[in-house]
Amino acid sequence: MVAGLKDSLERRFGLQDYLIWSTVIAALMLVQVRGTIEIGYIIVIINSLILLSLNQLKIHRNHFLALLALTGFSLIGAFLSGTPLNAPISQLVGISVLSIYFFSALTTLGPSLEYWLEIYMRAAFTIAIVGIIRWAVGRFVPGADPRLIAIYSEPSFFVYVTLPALGYCVNRFAAEGRYGWESLIFVLSYVLADSAIGFLGIFLVGILTYAPRLKGRQLLGGIVIACCIIPGLYLASANVRLRAYNMATAIARQNLSATDPTTFAFLSNIYVTAQSFSAHPFTGIGLGGYANAYDKYIGNITGADSLESLGSQFIESMQLNRDDAASMFLRITAELGIFGLLLLIGFLVVCGRVRGVNYTTIRNAILPYLVMRMTRMGHYFTVELYFFVGIYLLNYRHYVIDRRRIRSRSL
Repeated sequence: MVAGLKDSLERRFGLQDYLIWSTVIAALMLVQVRGTIEIGYIIVIINSLILLSLNQLKIHRNHFLALLALTGFSLIGAFLSGTPLNAPISQLVGISVLSIYFFSALTTLGPSLEYWLEIYMRAAFTIAIVGIIRWAVGRFVPGADPRLIAIYSEPSFFVYVTLPALGYCVNRFAAEGRYGWESLIFVLSYVLADSAIGFLGIFLVGILTYAPRLKGRQLLGGIVIACCIIPGLYLASANVRLRAYNMATAIARQNLSATDPTTFAFLSNIYVTAQSFSAHPFTGIGLGGYANAYDKYIGNITGADSLESLGSQFIESMQLNRDDAASMFLRITAELGIFGLLLLIGFLVVCGRVRGVNYTTIRNAILPYLVMRMTRMGHYFTVELYFFVGIYLLNYRHYVIDRRRIRSRSL
């Protein structure tokens, strides 16, 4: 990896190199500079103007039709549910800008999907190293976060943007014996981050990578090891114990007054989504309508009123998840109804049906991120989402094209 990075730096760095590397950097910049404005947004806007001037900012016909269908369905849902029309319009503008840029960049700038992931992995690995160094230095700084956060505001953001890099390295190591040390560094950084999302991400990467390779006794041994690791993780991580205890207690008592902000956010949004879905199961309430549904139903949750007196942390948690539902699966269910949820799940399943080492490596790298990201974050506008969704979709498209080419040759 070091040799490849050296070669890249020694080459003459032109406009296309800038566009490639800055696109990858944008996907890693889940860093806010002011309010909800991320550094990645600024890079995307600048690069979109550059691609437009080069006549390389393009939209595929099917992409345009998908955006058009999403617009029509959202406007119908908003009209029937009373959601202000500015809500779906603003969401659709953001989705259109980000998706058009990343699909244009991934299809016109030249690199293969494998090369895109190689570049991304190198940048993510650098951030992991920076995170470990910062964590080590923080042991001597009073008041420093005891968990690894690298350049981000919280450990979960670090996990979201680097999980595909971990998956890529682990799959390359399993298939070719490469990137073993990189895999260990990523795993170490996740352990230091002490995030339940990170541990679940490692678990998903391990299952996708090694489960198909294990047979008979090996598979049984793998199951036994996994069954030992899970309770061991519960005992070793105070953060995981707290989340598990609060989740179980809140569900058993059906009262959220004694829970932590993360547990409150997830469970309360399950309730809000269920209420919104029962009222508009087929059309949803339109993109961007979740905030209105949150305001309508949140007061009905037992213990919600008492949380407002517990401090700004809970109030900020309630306001944050008022917009994003704490989960894309929940938000899509509320805003686009049963059809939107089925379409989202269908996308993950259908585009994951690939074979061959190169295709499965890319799938196994991206799919754990998509599952974790869509389960625990509902924002439509984090920049990395469109980078990884684009690679995941194009990987499936290339696989289908290759299969058709092989079939045509055999006829």
